[in-house]
Amino acid sequence: MSDKKYTSVFDLKGLELEDFMKKYGDIFEPRYVDLDYYKLYYLGKYDPTLHIFHYLSQTYEINNVVYPGSFIHLAPSYSFSNVTYIDVYENIGDFFEQDDVKKYVDLHKIYDEKTSIIYRNESYMTSQGKFDLMISSNAGSISMDCINLLKQGGLLLVNNGNNDADNAFENECYTYLGYFRFSGNQEKVTFIVDGMSKKSDTYYLFRLDKR
Repeated sequence: MSDKKYTSVFDLKGLELEDFMKKYGDIFEPRYVDLDYYKLYYLGKYDPTLHIFHYLSQTYEINNVVYPGSFIHLAPSYSFSNVTYIDVYENIGDFFEQDDVKKYVDLHKIYDEKTSIIYRNESYMTSQGKFDLMISSNAGSISMDCINLLKQGGLLLVNNGNNDADNAFENECYTYLGYFRFSGNQEKVTFIVDGMSKKSDTYYLFRLDKR
C-alpha cells in the first residue's frame, strides 16, 4: 500500500485541478466519489493508518469495527473483514458498493475471510450496535458521543483531531494503552506503551473498562 505513483488532490494545480473540479465538484464535498477520487484523496499522501490497522488486527481479537464519521476512508477494510462505516454525507453511500472498490479491497486485504462492508448514512449520534474496535479520526467527539457503540473491553483508536484524544484521556471509562509513533516518512509505525505524545497526527489506543 506504499505505492508512490499517486498524486494528492491537494497538490493538483492548473488544468489538472480544473479537470478534477469538473468531474467531482468541491474537493471536500464532491458530487460523487469513486476509486480514483479515493486514491487521490487518501493515497496521494501516504496513509499511516494502514500499518496501525494491520498491527491491531494481528495483535488483538477484533471481530467487528465501527468507523463513525468515516467519509470514504477505506483503509480499515484491508485489515478487518467486518467494518461498519457511518457518515451523514449522502453522496458516498454507493461508494462502498462499487465493483472497483470491492476488487481493490480484495487485492489489498490481509485476511482470508469474505469482506463485509456496511455503510450507514446516518448521524453517529443515533447509531446502534456493539463493536470490538471504534475509530475516531478527525470526525468530532467520537470517544464521548459514540461510547455506546463499544463493547465492554472494546478498543478505541483515536487521534487528537477535534481534541478527541484529550477527551479520552479525561474520561475515566477509558484505560490508556499507548500510542503509535511514526518514522520513515510515516511508513513505519511502532506501538509505544509508555509516554503520551500529544501530537494531532499521532494515534492513541484506549480500552473501554467502565460504563
